[in-house]
Amino acid sequence: MKQVRLLLFLFIPSISWGQSYEEKVAVSKALIGKPVQAHTFYTLDKQSFSFQNLQGEFIVAYFFASWCSPCYGTLENLDKAIKNTPPTVRIVAVSLDEDWIKLKRMLAKTGFSGEVWKSADAKSVLRERLFANYSGSLPYIIRVDQQGILIEGGSEVKTSEQWSAIISQNASLNEASKI
Repeated sequence: MKQVRLLLFLFIPSISWGQSYEEKVAVSKALIGKPVQAHTFYTLDKQSFSFQNLQGEFIVAYFFASWCSPCYGTLENLDKAIKNTPPTVRIVAVSLDEDWIKLKRMLAKTGFSGEVWKSADAKSVLRERLFANYSGSLPYIIRVDQQGILIEGGSEVKTSEQWSAIISQNASLNEASKI
């Protein structure tokens, strides 16, 4: 019986993890230039929403969670940039929290007053490295064009000046990260 358990222990993880780190990164990076994935989100008033609802708009989405320490400062800086610089793109802050209460506490603490969505399945977003988040970490940012194509992803934008360049001057994430 112990041998069977040992075999199952060794066999089952290989099924669930299947891909190597390098394969997961490659698959995630390959999402750039393709239509943004279909995924269900909820607005703060619990209405179902997705990126597909925003066809025809340029979108910048900031993925965050209440358990992510750096996300607090970055969310505060995004809020400052939105208030100080008229955006030329639609900005969506996307929570990967499982708990609505923790999400609302974070929004209150940071003072963020922009558009917020909460993932219907936050764990899969990170686990599957959706939205070209090949690092599988937070905070994370994507840009989506008017045709719904994922054009860029990254995690180096943090300051309000960097955010202002993205949301009002259409700077790439890479360009903004160097400000």
